[in-house]
Amino acid sequence: MPTYRFRLQKVMEAKKCAEDQKKQELAQAMRVLDREKRLLLALESRGHAARTDLLERDPGPLNVMQEARGRARFARLMDEVARQTAIVEHSEERVCFERDALVECAKERRILENLRERGLLQCMREWLRREQKDTDEVGQQVFLRRTNRTAGRSRGPFSPEVRNGGQDGRQDTGGRTEE
Repeated sequence: MPTYRFRLQKVMEAKKCAEDQKKQELAQAMRVLDREKRLLLALESRGHAARTDLLERDPGPLNVMQEARGRARFARLMDEVARQTAIVEHSEERVCFERDALVECAKERRILENLRERGLLQCMREWLRREQKDTDEVGQQVFLRRTNRTAGRSRGPFSPEVRNGGQDGRQDTGGRTEE
């Protein structure tokens, strides 16, 4: 069995390392996105609580300072929610970018793997073709020997006349003496 050497093996290994790196970067981006989403949810719940406090005030006398502080708190929370929403959108874009980069690396690696498999199959086919040729040649030689012996007219390298040098019509007995 011949050994197959893939000439682009080093390139394929480098693509595999790059793909592993892209997987790690994607996982990191997904962790960041998850953390930012959780922070956004916490800010939104705090904003809803502040809004509820503003709407459910006592119908008693209006305290302007307290009302102003409540509205300022609510406005500040809504600004933070807007900033956090932008951060989450940016994180989602980063995740999409990393995912696309990973898909591209995986495609390149699969292309190289397909090339390696094709080369291996071609090597196997060539080896099988040579083996079949050798087998056919041996079979043809065996067939010719058998047909020549049965026909009795061959003077091939293994016929008895050739083994004893063709002298006196004697047959070679293979070193045995007949009595």
